[in-house]
Amino acid sequence: MLFLFKREFDFAIRICAYLGGYYQKDVIPINTLSAKLLITKPYTTKLVYKLKQKGILGTVQGVNGGVYLNVDPSKLSLYRILSSVGLDKTISECITEDNFCPLPAPCKIHSYFMDEENKVLNNLKKKMISTFIFTDSDLK
Repeated sequence: MLFLFKREFDFAIRICAYLGGYYQKDVIPINTLSAKLLITKPYTTKLVYKLKQKGILGTVQGVNGGVYLNVDPSKLSLYRILSSVGLDKTISECITEDNFCPLPAPCKIHSYFMDEENKVLNNLKKKMISTFIFTDSDLK
């Protein structure tokens, strides 16, 4: 993998993919979401909060409350999900930090890593969560 794919990223994709299976049909309680996706409740709550702050998820309070996907799964990119939960690292620090590389510009190494990073980011922007949606029937 070209960059560190943190557990938080995996969990955020799982949450959105699962909720995508119930898009405009159901509100899923946090306890259910946590249990079905094998994520601790505190971690689930943390991610739901982050994704809600970015408009990806919505919540309903109360006894019959829960979480729902607030964006059409066919229009929600993996990139948007991952950026909402902290994707901000690059493949190489030389891409983002001025004067990191002592070699004179244009550095072929720097150019290579920039190209690779752009490929990964473009693929994440093109891939929609609808490709990965699942429901309870898929978990059996």
